[in-house]
Amino acid sequence: MEDQDKIRWRIPEDTGVGVTKLAETIVAARGVAPQDFFDLDYVRLADPFLLQDMDKAIEHLLKVRARKGKVAIYGDYDIDGLTATALLLDALTSFGFDVMSYIPDRFEEGYGLHAPALQHLIDAGVDTVVTVDCGISATSVIEEMSALGLHIVVTDHHTVPEVEPQGAVALINPLRALSDYPERALAGVGVAFALVRALQTRDPQSMPVGQEKWLLDLVALGTICDVVPLQGENRLLAQYGLKVARKSRRPGFRALAEVSKVEMSRLVASDFGFRFGPRLNAAGRLEHAATALALLTSQDPPSARSAAERLDDLNMERRRTTETIQAEVFAQADAYAKDAILVLSSPDWSHGVVGLVASRAVEKFGKPTILLQEEGEFSKGSARSVGDFSIIEALRACDHLLERYGGHRAAAGMTLRTQDVSQLRELLNQNVKKKHLVQMEREASADAWLHSDYVTMDGLDQLEKLEPTGQANPAPIFYVRSILDAVKLVGKEGDHAQITFAVGGNLQRAIAFQAPSKWPFFNVGTEVELLVAIRENEWQGVRRAQLEVLQAREYVNGD
Repeated sequence: MEDQDKIRWRIPEDTGVGVTKLAETIVAARGVAPQDFFDLDYVRLADPFLLQDMDKAIEHLLKVRARKGKVAIYGDYDIDGLTATALLLDALTSFGFDVMSYIPDRFEEGYGLHAPALQHLIDAGVDTVVTVDCGISATSVIEEMSALGLHIVVTDHHTVPEVEPQGAVALINPLRALSDYPERALAGVGVAFALVRALQTRDPQSMPVGQEKWLLDLVALGTICDVVPLQGENRLLAQYGLKVARKSRRPGFRALAEVSKVEMSRLVASDFGFRFGPRLNAAGRLEHAATALALLTSQDPPSARSAAERLDDLNMERRRTTETIQAEVFAQADAYAKDAILVLSSPDWSHGVVGLVASRAVEKFGKPTILLQEEGEFSKGSARSVGDFSIIEALRACDHLLERYGGHRAAAGMTLRTQDVSQLRELLNQNVKKKHLVQMEREASADAWLHSDYVTMDGLDQLEKLEPTGQANPAPIFYVRSILDAVKLVGKEGDHAQITFAVGGNLQRAIAFQAPSKWPFFNVGTEVELLVAIRENEWQGVRRAQLEVLQAREYVNGD
């Protein structure tokens, strides 16, 4: 059972706001001005030339096109990198470039730029490499390959190292010190889209103004799945991108919707995050990401359908593998119960899926978690953080033990010598101070107290105004304190519960997944505190609002 004592609840005052003001009240309570949230206008996208080195990149690319040089898009195998690669393949083709792509193999090469891969591109006649979602930390590789005459344009969004790579044509990253771009939290695909918009200003004939909007479905998919904050420009890109995706011209999007049972006309952010995303990521986690890129770039419906079915099969295999590794990780974690940061390893854990399991370990144990696959002399893996704790800063303090690493506050990847795993564990935990422990606290926050009129179609209409929801704009959570009127076990194994309780004199029903194992105090007559979400449920063509329990605790007077 998850340790509920490690979760701090934040409960607002009950303002009793009516359902018609629900959305704007929630937004205001989150400290966001209505004009920065509702009805965002596409023209508010910032000038792409505010990104440091953008002018250098565009000037160089136009010269490459004029001399008919070949350009390679060097991407990454996750969704952000794949969508950015697909976007630039599409856009640069429209601009008349001779363009190809390269996605590294997670298992043979790993994340980021690799000299042998770049040499392969040189041998293939490539003049210029444009990176997407990677490159900013590849200092030695960029210097080495630039000295050989390869032109490299980096577009990335990851943490900028103290010493930036030298020799590149341009380093485009909103996190660079001299970048004036107002949105610093762009996804990699958002940075790539800024490159396209910049090219468009110099060559509007190849891509007329407005035509670039058809790329926004890819931008939204990568932005939402990369879990960047859905505020400001990211919210605008996701919001418009979902509109484009609902009427997408891409056979790949339609094929993905079919295999994941999503109605395209009613596509929402969670469909990208929980249906499209896992299937696209499954390719790079279990084999090569080429299948996912082929689907995103396909112009042929039968080929797209075949790729989507393959991704669906891979995703089911990925789920089975994840469950097996999760059981082993949870068992091994018991030996390090006193550690503030979990560092666990095994030769049997595929580093293609350990990031997913690390997220589940964080949820269970409330600690930053690093999971590694031991591959002989070296170990590769992923880290996930919790609360406000920056895992990339923690790794930076141990960089003498790491062969390669990169990422951001919430997640990172790394390679180190297997013999140094135990030393990494010890050093990370030695470096954790009390202030860091506070940063690691998990919170369960409610946006408002639950009222019966919220659990209606009017309530769902209000919540729809908050879409797209995601990082920094989570789906609203409601607090309720009540006595359980009924508890009914449901599911094939009776591992879920349907509960009934009163809210303002009206009985409400909610589904509580994994309730017997998570909340064994669920019994008729027990007074409980619940954090619930309001979901839309459709059955036999009838839509209705339904409650889902997210957190629960037994009420103790004076708690």
